[in-house]
Amino acid sequence: MIEASKRKDETPRRTRVARRTQAERREETSGRAIDAAIKCLYRDGYSATTTLSVAAEAGISRGALLHHFPTKVDLIEAVALEVVRRSQKRRRDFITAHPRGLPRFAAITEASWETLQEPAAMTLLEILMASRGDAELAARLPGIMGVMSEWQQSGMREIAHDVGFHDDERLNAMSMLHQAAMRGLSIELLFAEDRRTIDAAFELLRWYKELFTKDLIARRNAGATPGDVDHE
Repeated sequence: MIEASKRKDETPRRTRVARRTQAERREETSGRAIDAAIKCLYRDGYSATTTLSVAAEAGISRGALLHHFPTKVDLIEAVALEVVRRSQKRRRDFITAHPRGLPRFAAITEASWETLQEPAAMTLLEILMASRGDAELAARLPGIMGVMSEWQQSGMREIAHDVGFHDDERLNAMSMLHQAAMRGLSIELLFAEDRRTIDAAFELLRWYKELFTKDLIARRNAGATPGDVDHE
């Protein structure tokens, strides 16, 4: 009797698993669909990426996918927004790992190039190129790209102002030039037989950034008054 009671006490108790809310389940399914779409777009390209192939990659039914994203364009729009969010976080983490001042200002170019080579960013390039032949997609992208551009430029200006660079017009022009150049190099990466040519082109871009920075320093110092703090 005592032995039976002991065995009963030793029976492991079941741990209650907290049930996820509907919102949590919805968010998980949506996230899986977006991650799967990024993989499909990077691997197969825009034309070959369908709601059916994305559902299969995500391990969900096509009906579940369409419940969250009724059309392919709805899905692609969500992918673009998520890619922008992730890329911005990666850039911010890369840049803030450097000391404030000129090292952080110089790191902006490196951060942009590193993130533009990642599969998620290459997916965004695929979407941009595909929008030329998809009127509905083309109508939705400008807002997303505008958000990305504003995030990049506002972050760059904040770092530049911290160093004492306040010529926002030239800073914005530099940012636009660098982003356009690096997007072009990212596309070249897809076809280049020898990566060294791409690396050499980026080194030239970095050299230009150094010259541009020296010019900004000269302009800043020319307008400085005695007692100004040098942020270098």
